Amino acid sequence: MKACLISLVFIVLLGAVAAGGVYMMIGRTMSAPLWVQERIEDRFEADFAPLQIDFDELEFVLGTGWRPRIRLQNTAISDSSGREIVRLNRMGASLAMRPLLKGSVQPKRIYLSGVLATLRRDADGKMALLFGDGATPFRSAANLPQLLDSWAQTLRQPKLSALTSVSVDGVTLRYEDLFQGRAWTLDGGQLSMDRDGDDLQISSSAGLLGGSDLAGLVEANFTSRIGDVAARFGISVRDIAAPDIAAQSVALGWLGVLRAPISGALRGQVDEMGKLGPLSATLQIGAGAVQPNDSARPIPFDGARSYFTYDPAGQVLEFDELSISSAWGSGLAEGRAYLGNAEGEVLKEMVGQFRFSELVLQPADLYETPLEIDGASADFRLELDPFRLQLGELLIGDDESELNMSGHLAAGSKGWQIAMDAHLNEMTPERLIEIWPDGAAAKPRKWVTDNVRSGLLRDVNLALRIEPKQKPDVYVDFDFQDAEVKFQRHMPTMTGASGQATLAENRFVATASSGIVTADEGGAIDVSGTSFIIPDIGIRESAPGIVRFRGSGPITAALSLLNRPPLSVMDKTPLPVDLAKGNIDLTGTLATPLKKGTPFEEVEFHFDGSLEQVESTVLVPEHVVKAERLRIRGDQGQVNISGDGAIDGVPATVAWRQPIGKGAPKASRVEGNIELSQDLLDTFRIALPKDTVSGQGDARFTIDFAPETSPALNVESELVGVDLRVPQIGWRKGPDTAGKLTLAATLSQPPKVESLSIESAGLSAQGSVSLTGDGDLERVSFNPVRMGGWLNVRADLVGRGEAAPMLRVYGGTLDMRSAQFGSGGGGGGGASSPMEVSLDRLQITDTMALTGFSGSFSTTGGLNGEFRGRVNDGTAVTGRVVPQKGRSAFRLLSQDAGGVFRSAGVLKQGRDGSFELTLVPADQPGYFDGQLRVENTRVEDAPAIAALLNSISVIGLLDEMTGQGIQFTEVDARFLLGPSQLTLYSSSAVGPSIGISMDGTFDVRNALLNMQGVISPVYLLNSIGSVLTRKGEGLLGFNFTLTGPAADPRVGVNPLSALAPGAIREIFRAPAPTRPDGTTPATRNAPVAKPPAGGFGEGAGGGR
Repeated sequence: MKACLISLVFIVLLGAVAAGGVYMMIGRTMSAPLWVQERIEDRFEADFAPLQIDFDELEFVLGTGWRPRIRLQNTAISDSSGREIVRLNRMGASLAMRPLLKGSVQPKRIYLSGVLATLRRDADGKMALLFGDGATPFRSAANLPQLLDSWAQTLRQPKLSALTSVSVDGVTLRYEDLFQGRAWTLDGGQLSMDRDGDDLQISSSAGLLGGSDLAGLVEANFTSRIGDVAARFGISVRDIAAPDIAAQSVALGWLGVLRAPISGALRGQVDEMGKLGPLSATLQIGAGAVQPNDSARPIPFDGARSYFTYDPAGQVLEFDELSISSAWGSGLAEGRAYLGNAEGEVLKEMVGQFRFSELVLQPADLYETPLEIDGASADFRLELDPFRLQLGELLIGDDESELNMSGHLAAGSKGWQIAMDAHLNEMTPERLIEIWPDGAAAKPRKWVTDNVRSGLLRDVNLALRIEPKQKPDVYVDFDFQDAEVKFQRHMPTMTGASGQATLAENRFVATASSGIVTADEGGAIDVSGTSFIIPDIGIRESAPGIVRFRGSGPITAALSLLNRPPLSVMDKTPLPVDLAKGNIDLTGTLATPLKKGTPFEEVEFHFDGSLEQVESTVLVPEHVVKAERLRIRGDQGQVNISGDGAIDGVPATVAWRQPIGKGAPKASRVEGNIELSQDLLDTFRIALPKDTVSGQGDARFTIDFAPETSPALNVESELVGVDLRVPQIGWRKGPDTAGKLTLAATLSQPPKVESLSIESAGLSAQGSVSLTGDGDLERVSFNPVRMGGWLNVRADLVGRGEAAPMLRVYGGTLDMRSAQFGSGGGGGGGASSPMEVSLDRLQITDTMALTGFSGSFSTTGGLNGEFRGRVNDGTAVTGRVVPQKGRSAFRLLSQDAGGVFRSAGVLKQGRDGSFELTLVPADQPGYFDGQLRVENTRVEDAPAIAALLNSISVIGLLDEMTGQGIQFTEVDARFLLGPSQLTLYSSSAVGPSIGISMDGTFDVRNALLNMQGVISPVYLLNSIGSVLTRKGEGLLGFNFTLTGPAADPRVGVNPLSALAPGAIREIFRAPAPTRPDGTTPATRNAPVAKPPAGGFGEGAGGGR
């Protein structure tokens, strides 16, 4: 052993000093002569064979107190082969005086300088000391304590019994750990040993030269008793690299993951077996980083400190304090760690339980604001090679919530790997954001930050996975309760919200199982079931956000929400958000980029739902639209509302469509089908006469809305099921008869009907309707009105307030041959509908018409009133028309009977006289039973009469006719007037000169006569026997016939009939014409005609 060797050297040297003491002088350094040096070398080699000694110079000094000292320069000790074992720059010693006085040379103090040594630990943990460059250990032991003990045993030798101290400087020690494959060099070392009896105290210090740039310092002390392995020791370090510290003991192995300087102190002891006892450590760790391997990105920290105790027997580290301040966080910890799986004093892993306080976490810069935690506890396993920190449980709790975390942090060959799972029983949204890393799933985190407020989050689960060179993978799910959630930034905040949220595989979904949104107008909407989705949180810019919404509540509230930006659905229409009362149940999807200022064109949405218990006074202005249920649909191109309902109680099927989007007009349309009935007319205040419409049909309608204009209504119908009547003209369309109705109106106040067209049952009319300011009928104007081929006029139906409207007919033609006045109703006690008529032409028969016809009529029971006109554009007549047999009966009056005959084409030679003609509808359509009465008329140059008179040679009468004409004081006739023929049942014409009776037929169209009769000359005298004959016949008369053209008839006279007086003449004539029913009208003194029901008053036409 080096100490023993050195002691022996000194013993020899001391003997030499005693032999040469005469040469010494006090306080003066003297070099020993050569022979003295040789003598000393021989003595050393004799005493310590086979060791050899060699030195350059030997010096003596007699110090104060007569204490002698010796010094050797450049001393080398070798083995028998000459291999150098150790070389010292200098050696020195002072001698103990008391032994010296007794003749014994013993060193008191020894000092050495310039020692170069190697301390080697082999793979089995054995320690060996080598000097210089020697490959052979100078001394070895099972461990370092035993190695020190073997050196201390040398001090038991008698020659060193007086030795009290040893000091060494200039020490360079290389420490080689062959098990770890590492080496360290201590340079500039100093060593001192102090001995007090058997008590031994050693202290040392040296600078550490390692693989880092740090200039570290190591100081150590060792206290023991000579001959006793047990010892106490202390080590202090300054600015030693953490890996260098970690490599020295299994208790320090956990420091190997640090890249930082460490300063501190260790205190411990070894037992009698040389085994390490309890170790206490105080470490101050400077700024550095956690970096288990070169691939892992350094985790910087500002500093740390630790106070712990190591129990080797239990392999337990008891940490009284472990604190750190780093970029990833700071805090205090205390707890216990169990070392396990140690191989050759190299720590592989440890398992611990720590309690934390004052935690501030910022792992991997994941938080914008560091996460603060008041207290926590954790169970963990730390594996060092490869590095893996397994977190069994991290429990963070306070008065409101409890967070349980588990997972691991590993440093792989490519970098850091993090897998963390956490569960919270409940917390506030603000607290969730605090523990949710900023850089992990930034978009959903921002959404939760911006849109989830107040309330509680329950059963929060979080998972974080970080792989090298990959984006963090985050999983989050939680329930929220009584929260305020803003699902879309343009929408009001949802209150009382409860539901769930999940972030998985870059997809974020938040669903509200309950919650309400209070709209700007209309109240609250229940939005239970609404979801917000970010399909891919990895999209960096303008990631789409999707709202799948469900809502139920007031219609106004729902439309108010749809009218918020960027949709602004109702602002794109002329309709307000409160267009209807009722409830809505709506589902849909809204997709919009998650950025500010999103234009409408970048928004995609669609929705579908139902409106229930709907009531609106806006969809159809001034009317109430009601529906049990309507469907509402829409997308970015349009909004639709459709379904079955009623307008003011009138059943209807409606569909409202509003285009939206860029460039879409604000105009919208309501279309559908509606019940066509009187109720509809009442609804839209189209005041047609009572009973005009009955029954129920179907009509198609559209209502067009445009800004700043009144809605436009259009109606079309085939009129099936509707009963229409115009009693004023006797027209009716039955419910089974089809037709066509079109109506165009403006729903202003009052409404305006610009056009009304109807075609059905022979009626064709086109016109318009105007109403008063109160909505009552002002006028219905038709131009033209055509019906059944017998009517083609212009007409107005003019309102008269509560009274029945007036019909004004002007222009056009009316054919009475097939007219059906009165057949359409209006009978009973109903109010009379007056008519004012001004026609171009009123056709009565094929050959007779009244032109320039005008009159005023009522329609109670049929057409009834007075009129005037001209017969065939000739003689003026007046008259009256009354209802009869569902048609019209006429009475014509004129003061120019001859003119009437001439204009009618019946007797162009008639002159003067009063005229009264009554026409009563016959049983056959187009036929009239008529009676004629004429007074004081005359006939001039009538061919038929002239031919008749010539045939009986009544010269005076011919002359009278060719002069002023034959005078007739009274003319009566009964006939049947048909469309093409006049059947004369009986007629008579009497005057002072002649009497004529006649019956037969007249072909009106071809002007052909087929008449027979009796002419009685000198009727004034001859009429004495007329009581036995027909009216117009005298006692004596001639039977005649008139056939052929009326302009040049053929006349036949039976002269013999003059010999047969009275009734005997009947045997010489054919029977008179009969009625269609086969009866023969009475001819003898019969009344003129039976007046029609109600009669013609004397005021009709001014009487006779």
